[in-house]
Amino acid sequence: PQEARAKAKEFTSHTPNGNRTEEEQKQFESEYARRLQFEATFNEWLRLRATDLDSEEAEEARYDRENECADLVLTTPAVYDWMIFQKFEVIEHYLAKHGEVCSGMELMAAQALASIKIDLLRFGLQREQKEQQQ
Repeated sequence: PQEARAKAKEFTSHTPNGNRTEEEQKQFESEYARRLQFEATFNEWLRLRATDLDSEEAEEARYDRENECADLVLTTPAVYDWMIFQKFEVIEHYLAKHGEVCSGMELMAAQALASIKIDLLRFGLQREQKEQQQ
């Protein structure tokens, strides 16, 4: 979090802030820092999923960290709407039991998630169209 906040401050110092008030600038920097932290955690989760280790002990440590990252991704409040879809990706991965055959309830849950994603996309597109018309 400290490192992400420092990167956010550095990024925003090179970014024109337009007519932002000091409070708006602080909020922007805070959101950007939370975004960087979220992205780093999600990317680590993806990397860990793709890593195969030789020893059982190393594999267990990797699996534990993968689950920690998944928990962080799922419990971190989304700053931007696209983060919700990355949370869905984590949920879908665990519903699929890492590629194993799913039960009927797991398939139903995965179908429900897909349906919710479609609804979110549809409502988001409708909102954008209304905003463009105004």
